[in-house]
Amino acid sequence: MSDYMILYVDDERANRIVFEQAFKNRFPLRCVSGGQEALDVLREGKIAVLLTDQRMPGMTGQELLEATRAQYPDVIRIVLTAYGDIDPILRAVNDGLVSRYLVKPWDRVELEQVLTWGLEAHALARNDSALQLRLMQTERLVTIGSIGAAVLHDLQQPLASLRLNVSRLAQHAELIRSSFAGATTASGADVSQAVGELPELVEDLGLAADVMQGIVQHLRGFLRPDGAAPLTDTPSPTLDEGIDPLPIIRYASSVCRDITARVLGQIVYDGPSALPRVRIGATELTQVLINLIANSANSLTKDGRVIVTANPEEDGVRFVIADNGAGMPPEVLRKAGTPFFSTRAKGTGLGLSQCHRLLGAVGGRLEMESQVGVGTIARFTVKKAGVTK
Repeated sequence: MSDYMILYVDDERANRIVFEQAFKNRFPLRCVSGGQEALDVLREGKIAVLLTDQRMPGMTGQELLEATRAQYPDVIRIVLTAYGDIDPILRAVNDGLVSRYLVKPWDRVELEQVLTWGLEAHALARNDSALQLRLMQTERLVTIGSIGAAVLHDLQQPLASLRLNVSRLAQHAELIRSSFAGATTASGADVSQAVGELPELVEDLGLAADVMQGIVQHLRGFLRPDGAAPLTDTPSPTLDEGIDPLPIIRYASSVCRDITARVLGQIVYDGPSALPRVRIGATELTQVLINLIANSANSLTKDGRVIVTANPEEDGVRFVIADNGAGMPPEVLRKAGTPFFSTRAKGTGLGLSQCHRLLGAVGGRLEMESQVGVGTIARFTVKKAGVTK
């Protein structure tokens, strides 16, 4: 067996104990509580893989990773992060600061596979820096691929909405054209209804285009070498300015109504007619709501209902998406949100993972409860505009 070890860094003693008990019989380990202690161990020259928590007092995980890359470039660097920290970690992967990242709480099987890969990669690359560079580039492509898959997932519903609304616009346009052409097929009531729907259709088309532009913009920002977001002609509101959630609730509900229509179901909004502006991007809130409402809609049986609730609280707005669908057993609920885990034949499992990431980035947290035969409830709170703590 190689003398090289795995170094695990976490300021919480309970986490170190759990990690050590899980892997001490599988790998040679060192566990320490902070960044400076980790650098002292790295100086001994027997570490192949560094696995560090991101949020630590004193020296952060990011700072430890930067110091390790500068002083010990051959060490395979892996980071444990919460959903809210993923965006900077993705940039760290893109910049070659880390080889892999894992979202807490970690899964034992997945983490064991990653650590095994790390030791093997270090052994292969110890005397071949070019090989290690190629390994890092391969991992970067894997990460970009997973982000690309998430983008494709979140584009599906806005694209479906665009296609549906374009078709409806074409029908309305033909109805109005035939009316003005003197045809007798269009009644006055039909024309009036068509004209009345036009503003809503145009608004939905505009929102769908904005959402898709925002999703693509975020991906382009990740792929840019300097990490800067690409410029757009229309500036987005800042988080402090916030956005009005009501149009987004209405749009997300309308996008998912074709799903409920298959089982004669309903999507209902149950909340006040005016809400405070919230501290999240319009694209991000749209992605979260569409994913959660679509999941609920897909779980419905005949005449089922999805109820979307939003209520102001002291510092934020509380969103609740509840359905009376099939529900999930505890073992499935525990895995919900894991990328590529899905109970549907054509599902990807990326929707809930995206929700966790997007909400975590603005200080929110997705909570879910479910019961087989009763339904599922998803809850999250977004801070009001101007509230930063």
